[in-house]
Amino acid sequence: MNARQSYEWLTATMRNGRRRIETLGCKRLAAIYYTNRPGSRIRKAINAEARRCGYTPSTILAMNAE
Repeated sequence: MNARQSYEWLTATMRNGRRRIETLGCKRLAAIYYTNRPGSRIRKAINAEARRCGYTPSTILAMNAE
């Protein structure tokens, strides 16, 4: 899967009307985050989702990185 496909998969709306990025756990999002390049659309989307939920992206990602 290339970066564009991964971004589309991550931000796709599922049958229940929610975006996949909203349903994934922090550990899974941290794993996806660290496998992508700095400044990529995927990292920006994960940062935006963390902020939307009221979290500091760096704090959440650091706590859940493996």
